[in-house]
Amino acid sequence: MKTLSLSSSNLSAFKQRAYLKSTYNILDLKFSIHADHEGILKLFEQAYERFKASYDNADYHFYVITQNSPFGQPFVIMNDEIRLLYGNELFYYNHAYMMIFNELKDLFKDFFLIHAGVVSKDGKGIVIVGPSSFGKTTLTMELVRRGFKFLSDEFCPIDRRTMHIHSFPRSLGVWEDSLNIIRGILPSKDPATDEKMVKRKKQWMDIDDWKEGIVGAWTVGKYLFFLRGKRSSAFEEGERLIDLLLIQENQELILELLKLPDTRLVSHSETEFYVAYRFGFKQGKGLTRKFLEVCERYPQDIFFYEVVLKEEPYFDREPFVEELPKSKAAFELMKNLINRSQHACALKEFKGTSQLLLSLGGIVKQMKCYNLFAGRLDQMTKLITKIVEV
Repeated sequence: MKTLSLSSSNLSAFKQRAYLKSTYNILDLKFSIHADHEGILKLFEQAYERFKASYDNADYHFYVITQNSPFGQPFVIMNDEIRLLYGNELFYYNHAYMMIFNELKDLFKDFFLIHAGVVSKDGKGIVIVGPSSFGKTTLTMELVRRGFKFLSDEFCPIDRRTMHIHSFPRSLGVWEDSLNIIRGILPSKDPATDEKMVKRKKQWMDIDDWKEGIVGAWTVGKYLFFLRGKRSSAFEEGERLIDLLLIQENQELILELLKLPDTRLVSHSETEFYVAYRFGFKQGKGLTRKFLEVCERYPQDIFFYEVVLKEEPYFDREPFVEELPKSKAAFELMKNLINRSQHACALKEFKGTSQLLLSLGGIVKQMKCYNLFAGRLDQMTKLITKIVEV
């Protein structure tokens, strides 16, 4: 892996060139983003406008340099390390956004971050865990439309000390297929909003632009739903798939991954901005962990990776729920833990998976846990409402 570096004087000079600055205070983390162009700052401000703050003593600093780079392309300075950005202007701003967020998620000390939407009703917290493709945001917002309080549509922060769920009112990224919900609760002050959203496909919106007074501060988790679907036909029996996107070809990384036992290359394709690989390997034997450990040694070359879901959502059927044992719920919660890498500050006190599961078990102990098999939106919201109001 190629190592990039600058002398301390050049590093300091580039930091000074990043004269634009935004500062944020998210949960227990204070950080600032510095740049020589407003593009990356706009991306963060769109998503985290509610978390902007004004202070001089940030815990972490990130510098995005887009002009006159000695490497021939833009780069980010994180912990005095150089990370290159690729693609055209739109792509490398998004690349910088993801790079910085991937660093930030492991810096939270007192919070577990779960990939989930959160609402509350009469002081009872409802956590909806699931990938974006399962309509988590749409379901969350439909519950809000029906009178639930909003806490988050994407990240569920759970305080490890109190087990309280904190509000995370990041701006909403709304896609065209959610317009049927938006039309029902958008204020009439901007009649052109629908037209702009259809044209741009996705629009960042502050939650108060949907409906004022619906954001809750914190809650105690009482209900936990895991969104489920039908098994995908892309898998061989007993196999797990991982998609890996590289910002540049790296055969050293690929060969190292293929040396892992029972691992195969499923597909390989290239686009203008990245190289996509899909790997398959047998479940068990800790292969997922070993795969991700290899990937973490090549942060300069990797744009994104994720475990491929074994299930696909079907929204044209009648949904149903089944109760889930708390031991399995704790395990599923761990699988959806965003800050669970070996570098995550929140996990440093845990000496193994068993200790982490024990801690997560303390969270689900106070909750009723279910698998929610996705189906028609109105019926899913009725199911959740009926369970919560019993």
